[in-house]
Amino acid sequence: MYKAYKYRIYPTEDQRKKIDHSIGVCRLVYNLALEVKIRAYKEHSVKMSAFDLCYQLIDLKKEFPWIAEVDSQALQAAVKKVDVAFSNFFTGKGYPKFKGKKSINQSFQCPNETRRIDWVNSTITIPKIHNIPAKLSRRYEGKIKTCTVRKTPSGKYYISILVDNGVALPGKPTIKPATTIGIDVGIKSFAVSSNGLAFEPNRFLKEKLNRLKCMQRRASRKVKGSSNRKKANKCVAILHERISASRLEYIHQVTNALIRDNQTESIVIEDLNVSGLLANHKIAQAISDVSLGKFFEVLKYKCEWYGKNLIKIGRFEPSSKMCSDCGEINKELTLSDREWTCRCGSVHDRDFNAAKNIRNIGLKNSRRGTPGEPV
Repeated sequence: MYKAYKYRIYPTEDQRKKIDHSIGVCRLVYNLALEVKIRAYKEHSVKMSAFDLCYQLIDLKKEFPWIAEVDSQALQAAVKKVDVAFSNFFTGKGYPKFKGKKSINQSFQCPNETRRIDWVNSTITIPKIHNIPAKLSRRYEGKIKTCTVRKTPSGKYYISILVDNGVALPGKPTIKPATTIGIDVGIKSFAVSSNGLAFEPNRFLKEKLNRLKCMQRRASRKVKGSSNRKKANKCVAILHERISASRLEYIHQVTNALIRDNQTESIVIEDLNVSGLLANHKIAQAISDVSLGKFFEVLKYKCEWYGKNLIKIGRFEPSSKMCSDCGEINKELTLSDREWTCRCGSVHDRDFNAAKNIRNIGLKNSRRGTPGEPV
């Protein structure tokens, strides 16, 4: 079983320069590899693999010796990300883009085996950068697969360590109606389950929006390139990080409450088009604030860890408009209707009724008595 552990690191001035240099060189190598790959296909119809591009690193190091100051496997990992970006593009994601200096994701990987953690002195060693002070909050057992060093817009440094703990993933139980719940997510209520659990939406961005606007106005009034502008932009970045951290913490609280319920063995969710919802400018900010995509991502890997079935139904299923008692579809139901009464006399709460329908549709579509397939 693979698990990632994230630690805050506090590099010295010399270590900080080496980390920043590694991040910049890996970004440069990624952009060069992406440009070469695109040009080779457009001009000569040649598809270059990551291995072909990695061979060109030898000549690049000879021409620019400062590139050799960075770990060679970190450079190869940057080149391999180009292949990953194109693979994601062919599965429906956006076309690969060049990375900029002001990009939020400033990082580099360390696949090399020369990685060491000193639990006694609280230091981490990566290739060519030794004994970085770190706050080792959690101890782990297992083999390190890779390390990723990241720098946030506020100037903080973190390292994510992917560990293989040698523990096999638990088997999936059979899908039974008694131990299956449906989950409906939305803006009014973050998550409502068919067994009666309801979680309020997180409004961390909305609560801090006025403060964020004020700080952004202050930053925009500073002289471009000045130290005061950099300080103001750093304050804005810190506030964004606090909002993001609060949102992620709430998502973990909700998913833990759903996953660790001993009476639940299978969870049914909708295949929501989150990117399509974000295209609607009227609800885009609210959708971004609740972070539905991250919620589904966390729920998926926790189902794998704890041996739960995760069933996904189609996004066009009439979960909200269908009566969970008689099955009649209310075609006149609008988004503003939070409660409605069916012709059979049943009074429905919109979200709770949708959660029960999601559960019923998931059970109907899945094969009874067989292990659930991971989504």
